[in-house]
Amino acid sequence: MKVTIEDLRRLLGSGLADPVLVLIGGRMEVEAADSETAGASDVITRTDLQAQLDGEEATDHELELIAATLTTAVVQRGG
Repeated sequence: MKVTIEDLRRLLGSGLADPVLVLIGGRMEVEAADSETAGASDVITRTDLQAQLDGEEATDHELELIAATLTTAVVQRGG
């Protein structure tokens, strides 16, 4: 399963108070951190993503690098 720039932009733009990008059934979804959906595997929280961006506006290049790193982590976990 691949994490995309669009997935990360959806996470950054989410209206949820504490959103997290999760892998559910082979697709990426943005959910509230406390939702605990059965079978969901956390990928990254918005807080962690913003920390990686140092509070700056996200460029496509930065998001591509982060998405690639997250994709590798998901694949290594068996996602």
